[in-house]
Amino acid sequence: MKKFLILSAAVLGAVACSNTYEVKTAPEKAIGFGTWTETLTKARTAGTSTFGSGDSFVVEGIKTVESNPSTVFDNVTVSTTDGSTWTYENTRFWDSSASKYDFYAVSSPNTVLTLGTNGTIAATDVTFSGKNNDILLANSVEVIPPYGSPVALHFNHIGALVDLKVKKSATLNTASATVAITGVTLENIDGEGKVAVTGYSSNVPSVSWTNLDGNTTYGITSGAVDCTLPTDVGTTGDDLINTLVVIPQTLTDAKILKISYKITDQAGNENIFSNKEIKLNLFDTEENTTNGSPDTPISAWAAATHYIYTLTIDANMISFTADINDWSTPIVNGYNYLLN
Repeated sequence: MKKFLILSAAVLGAVACSNTYEVKTAPEKAIGFGTWTETLTKARTAGTSTFGSGDSFVVEGIKTVESNPSTVFDNVTVSTTDGSTWTYENTRFWDSSASKYDFYAVSSPNTVLTLGTNGTIAATDVTFSGKNNDILLANSVEVIPPYGSPVALHFNHIGALVDLKVKKSATLNTASATVAITGVTLENIDGEGKVAVTGYSSNVPSVSWTNLDGNTTYGITSGAVDCTLPTDVGTTGDDLINTLVVIPQTLTDAKILKISYKITDQAGNENIFSNKEIKLNLFDTEENTTNGSPDTPISAWAAATHYIYTLTIDANMISFTADINDWSTPIVNGYNYLLN
């Protein structure tokens, strides 16, 4: 028995030495993350496609060994201080015996979204203020051997982006009329609802928005970039609302642009127009003097889509012409014969 124990200890010692030797010559590689956007050079503003200092996302990671999946990352926060290098606590290492890894990620700095099984997200209440909401959801990523490279995550915007501009018509410009905007709002917009991720198709997440509340009003400071009301509108488009992130939604007749403005002519005469209401579903994809049909109206705001609305203000000036109708014809002759 004593000999057997000594022999067993010697075998274990040999195994331990062997493992130590292998680690030194072929060290396990830590699981790291990289992200893809248009650029990675500046801090991210809501609505833009750049990551910057202070950004973060949570990741769900599953490895499969001999057809048995197990969780490696369970909503672990991954963050960056420079927009390109991503770190997390308690480093995980690649398991060379795994046949594959699957990764899912979501970045929602102002909304708490939790990834469930296989990257799904249960219906979660969200409120969009417009200024700082920009939920990003990554395509799912499957990684197979050889392991060692950073996991490249490709994120998608799951909200819609809206900009509103105004310009005056060539007619008003030619007449040297000044157009000043005195008020503007987008009203009855869906700003609250539930978001859910039900699965992935070709690695792209399937996102749904439901139970929307259409009572939110957005103004000139609701976007990520604050705007001011222009006092002399140009002909190329002045910003009224800039970088407004909204919930994808159908544009009903109740969702309107409300605007007030005044037109001042060369003589200084003012024409004031207050609270003019324009249905948002009458904006279309053609720039002309007709609205909505027969052009293609924009009937909804879709996820990952950027909408730039331009309102052109024109006016039919009241002017006069004059002429005199000639005496009627035929000429009427009158006769009287007086005899005394």
